[in-house]
Amino acid sequence: MELIRKLHDSLKPKSKLIIFCDGKILYDHTQNDYSFDINDLNPLDNYSPYLSIANDKSVYIYVIEVSKLDQVLGLFMDPRNIEFVDFRHMLGFLEPRKFQLAARALILNNWKKYNKFCAVCGIKNKFNHSEGAFDCNCSSQLIYPSISPCVITLIHNDNQILLGRSKFFPTNMYSTLAGFIEAGESAEEALLREIKEEVNITVTDIKYFQSQSWPFPSQLMLGYFCKYTQGEIKLNDGELEDANWFELNDLPIIPPETSISGQLIRSYILDHSKL
Repeated sequence: MELIRKLHDSLKPKSKLIIFCDGKILYDHTQNDYSFDINDLNPLDNYSPYLSIANDKSVYIYVIEVSKLDQVLGLFMDPRNIEFVDFRHMLGFLEPRKFQLAARALILNNWKKYNKFCAVCGIKNKFNHSEGAFDCNCSSQLIYPSISPCVITLIHNDNQILLGRSKFFPTNMYSTLAGFIEAGESAEEALLREIKEEVNITVTDIKYFQSQSWPFPSQLMLGYFCKYTQGEIKLNDGELEDANWFELNDLPIIPPETSISGQLIRSYILDHSKL
């Protein structure tokens, strides 16, 4: 699959659509899918130009934001099985490749939606086809999709791992610690600062794991492992409602494998079991 950013005046034949409405994504519960054949939907002629985000063997994939008033479901589409849902509720059901494409769709949909007009002069932006970016005659600034880098880390101490809980999490769910990288910081500096701010401990042996695009709203998560050195857990900044050490064989509910947090935890458990 080729990732692209192109605006088309009309939808290409045999194209697929990923459709959002007020931050929710159209989802087929029966097929566990969020991409729909253009021929199955009602016409969406009033949403031109259309943003294409990928080309899969000559099948263009578009992302569209529709109004609540639009009836997008075609005659043979069952509204009991196909509806707009919160994207977060799909995380545990999507395979990594499908999650990646849906995440890209959400990020680029917001990019198009929030950059219609120039922030300097207020005139409607143009689309620079050669750069795949928005721009305006009043400035040489090209507006590419904005990505915020973040660190996310699993703190370990032999058979224990430190997990935190936000008040927004489902009941009994705990996750790895994370935070945004400040301007001028390295990822490692941000990791040390965030851990100190959130739970008041110090760590060492920072080791990179992998990265993940995370669309809430548009982060690049840089995943790390690190080893506990000293300090007692103390919640400092109000971001977490709880944090605690957990034995590997007695964990609370953890994030699904679609998330880098869930991958960090599962990877550590797997590697530790081999020792």
